[in-house]
Amino acid sequence: MKIRRLFSALLAILVVVMAVFAARSIMRPEKFKTVYEFRKTANVNNLLAIRSAQAVYKNVYKKYANDIDSLSDFVHNGTVEVEKTIGTIPDSISQEKAFELGLIHKETVKVPAMEKILELDKNVTRESFKNFEYIPYSDKKKYEIQTDAIHNKNYDVPLYRIDVPIEDVLINMDKTITPDNAGVFKRLWNKIFFNNLAEEDQYKALYEDLYMGSLTEASTAGSWE
Repeated sequence: MKIRRLFSALLAILVVVMAVFAARSIMRPEKFKTVYEFRKTANVNNLLAIRSAQAVYKNVYKKYANDIDSLSDFVHNGTVEVEKTIGTIPDSISQEKAFELGLIHKETVKVPAMEKILELDKNVTRESFKNFEYIPYSDKKKYEIQTDAIHNKNYDVPLYRIDVPIEDVLINMDKTITPDNAGVFKRLWNKIFFNNLAEEDQYKALYEDLYMGSLTEASTAGSWE
């Protein structure tokens, strides 16, 4: 009788262990995909902010910023010269007539670079530039900008490219799966099902690095587009 009970207990344990392994085989690739997509979105948002800033930077300096610190300083502290119409046009006359009468005039003024960026690209917000120079979840690892130019007879075409290898996209992946404020149950659950998920090279092989721009052609497109 005791042998039968022991056998039943061992069988039950074996069933539970097999169920856990079966669940792991299903849940781990899905969890990896979820984290990757979440991290990808965070990086793409930063890269789009960089692209918007680079466009205005190039209008001012006729080249792209070759490092993220210079670009960040331009966004937060730089200025852009814009031409504004000063004065008031009465309803009864045209703009051309108002110029002739001296009621309005053109004046070049300096505005914050941030304002110009937001004006030209409605898809970014002030919040987009809060920490746009850092790879998300990387403990402040900064994006690296490569620059070059296509040299034509009469002018040069500036180029830039930013690469984000999948290792950087998924950097500190365990912290996303199990944040520091996670409860005991969640820690145990993740330990059982998602332990060392970041080291699964067979899952990494399913996803591509991110990049934006080119050093061989005049393109600022991203790998996700």
